Amino acid sequence: MRDPTTGAEVARCAGPRPDGACPRVAVGAVLPCAGCLLVPAGAELSAAYPVAGQMTLCPVTLALAMAVSPDTVLLTA
Repeated sequence: MRDPTTGAEVARCAGPRPDGACPRVAVGAVLPCAGCLLVPAGAELSAAYPVAGQMTLCPVTLALAMAVSPDTVLLTA
């Protein structure tokens, strides 16, 4: 997690619990990463994902829930 203004690291996160919830807060509470930039380990700051200031759902869980295979047909005629 990085400060959105300075880019300095403010904390680290190992990701969600197996049930998709953040291990640091109660379900429904604002996440510790809210308002921060998430940068994968070893990635450049340009690859950062900005987390909304009032986010309550782990962005990793959200990304995994939205992920589909490139071969998936999303619309049919």
